[in-house]
Amino acid sequence: MPAVPDRSIATLTDDAAALPAWRIAESVLRSTLDAGAARGWQVDVVAETGSTNADLTQACRVAPWTEAMAPQARVRVAYRQTAGRGRQGRPWQGQAGLTFSVALPLALPPARLSGLSLAVGLAVAQALDDCSVAPPARVGLKWPNDLQVDGRKLAGILIESVPAGPQRLWAVIGIGLNLVRDARMEAALGRELAGVAEVLPGFDPHRDPTRVLGAVLNRLATMREIFLADGFAPLAPAWSARDAFRDEPVRLLHDGAVLAEGLARGVDGDGHLLLETASGLQRITSGEVSLRGATA
Repeated sequence: MPAVPDRSIATLTDDAAALPAWRIAESVLRSTLDAGAARGWQVDVVAETGSTNADLTQACRVAPWTEAMAPQARVRVAYRQTAGRGRQGRPWQGQAGLTFSVALPLALPPARLSGLSLAVGLAVAQALDDCSVAPPARVGLKWPNDLQVDGRKLAGILIESVPAGPQRLWAVIGIGLNLVRDARMEAALGRELAGVAEVLPGFDPHRDPTRVLGAVLNRLATMREIFLADGFAPLAPAWSARDAFRDEPVRLLHDGAVLAEGLARGVDGDGHLLLETASGLQRITSGEVSLRGATA
């Protein structure tokens, strides 16, 4: 697969019958970014691809990065993904929502990425607040990388890293954000989902995806600067204020097996889950486990 082209916004509209009805409005998105923190970011919008994360991962492997100047972030939006992947390599196809990936250049060693998925989730939640002219529904955050509304999944995040030299890397962030509830997807998953339409009063599913995308990218740009300077710690209080499971009994599972149980006590400054168990407070560092309510 060829590298992602170095262009601002390119939109493909072929095979439209199988795609969502909404489209990203190029001029609106560009004006939003030019007026915000994501000014200069490269955005590529395509009708269909296998995986936006895979596209950007390959592009980042060959992207130039000099000592004098780090490259701009890259964004890849697809109306449909046919080979998307979720956590732990699960197949995932995004067609009912806003699915995109962002490649952030970070002058950091891999060890400094702790808490990045939480910081991204917080940025997406804050972006939805930015889009609302009235008090929005509360968006909760589920450790380590989900957004929820009343216990129903609103968005998921997947992060992969691409080394780019000593003390530098690309963080390729895949985001799937449900715009509206999709009965077919809910039936396939066997559970109810949430959608942006129920979070933002007056949400227009044809016009507002562009506004939401622009707000998310601007929030991610702001988050990037904070994270580069001080990591997740400055963002931890705001994340904790949205913690969907704070002080609730939870289980941690891996491949269906229960690994630990206890009370969720929030996160520390590195984004580790604090779990109060019978043997004391534990710091959970692995994102390869799934958190569930103890009654779920």
